[in-house]
Amino acid sequence: MNAAFNRYWTARLVSYAGDQIARTALLVAVFDRYGAAALGWFLVAATVPRLFGPVLGALADRFDQRRIIVVCDLAQAALYTAIALLSPSLPVLLALVAAASVAATTFTPAGRSLLPELVGPERLGAANARLAVGVNIGFAAGPALGGVLLSVAGLTPTLLLDVVSFLVSAVLVAGLRPLARRAAATTEPLRVVLRGGLGVVRTNLVVRAVACGFLVLVTFAALDNVAVVPLVRDALGAGPIAVGLLTSAYGIGMVAGPLVIARNADRFRFDLILYASLLVIGAGTLLTGLSYAVALAILGQALAGAGAGWHNVAADTLVQRHVPADRLGTVFGTIYLFPYAAEVLAYVGGAALLGAVGPRWLFVISGLGAAATLALVLPMLSRALSTGRRHRVAEPAMAGQ
Repeated sequence: MNAAFNRYWTARLVSYAGDQIARTALLVAVFDRYGAAALGWFLVAATVPRLFGPVLGALADRFDQRRIIVVCDLAQAALYTAIALLSPSLPVLLALVAAASVAATTFTPAGRSLLPELVGPERLGAANARLAVGVNIGFAAGPALGGVLLSVAGLTPTLLLDVVSFLVSAVLVAGLRPLARRAAATTEPLRVVLRGGLGVVRTNLVVRAVACGFLVLVTFAALDNVAVVPLVRDALGAGPIAVGLLTSAYGIGMVAGPLVIARNADRFRFDLILYASLLVIGAGTLLTGLSYAVALAILGQALAGAGAGWHNVAADTLVQRHVPADRLGTVFGTIYLFPYAAEVLAYVGGAALLGAVGPRWLFVISGLGAAATLALVLPMLSRALSTGRRHRVAEPAMAGQ
């Protein structure tokens, strides 16, 4: 992989790990200072900006993604500095967190749109896999580090470490060469860019397959988040350490799964990886729910995490390969609305189901639903890819007439 990608990979790893450290520290601090109700408002403030993904993603189609990423990093550094040094009241804190979430939401589609230009279309699979390894390392290690740092150093130093991570990321990304953007992508009004990107979401069959898959998969897969603690404490008779081990096993799986792809990306078809990921997520979730020993449940969570890692890599690669470069920001901003909507459905439905069927059966429902998503995605994506192949064959034939 080239030096530009390595700079970007390092920036994402540092920034995401710092963000997870700060998020964990703030969750604990808000609960301790203001109580459970305030914690709910904190999560709302961090989540609501994600609903503006299409509009914020369109910025990546209109402007240089490198500059967008740098501005987002600097904005988050300034916002978390204010939180760390000013110890604001709860309403001000929620406003600052919401503003930081806007910057993070803008960053995400810009980063995914940047990748094809950094590595080229032939290296997208390996690049997405390596990027997922770095991000998932931050996902797995960040919360634990956040808890330790909060206990040892306190909230202000922990948040300032997050600020440093954003500054390091901004410096690394600023060092990338300016991007060669097509003239249309730099002159179209934002409303035209947004309309064009949403048109791709409506008409592109690959995008529709990936988006529908996300909605159904996460609706079922996120059910197990509601059931993990009851499963460990009541069904398995274990303590908090086992809860932590199950969570860590999922994160380790999310690192290990993409790592396998990164080392062998040229050998894989990413539509097949997507199909396999649904079965692996389902199998791992079922194993967790049906286990009568903590060790088997840990294995199940590691397997489910590996499947989730594969799914994210395959979905991003398929979209990047089948969407015009100047529409990727809006498309990614829209697609990633679906997992957030699905999580809301899962948490509302999961709370009711948990009381009705218990944690084991909730895991079973989650696993079966995740695996059954294949029945929706496979025909949709297969038809989309076969249609695309027919168009690519027909175009040279028409040109030769």
